[in-house]
Amino acid sequence: KEPMDLNYTLEQMDSTDIYRTFHPTGSEYTFFASANGSFSRIDHMLGYKTSLKTVKKIKILSTNT
Repeated sequence: KEPMDLNYTLEQMDSTDIYRTFHPTGSEYTFFASANGSFSRIDHMLGYKTSLKTVKKIKILSTNT
């Protein structure tokens, strides 16, 4: 239910996940849970659909911590 609520809210705000627009099948992750060894993407790059024409490139960068 929650993803449907989020999608509805984004649609009402004329917003979108810009990263998913440019990388619809991408499998990059931003979080690794060492307790269970799982990867997930816990953030979204939200923006108005009208601003998509100003975005040239978007990517997730790796860091060593």
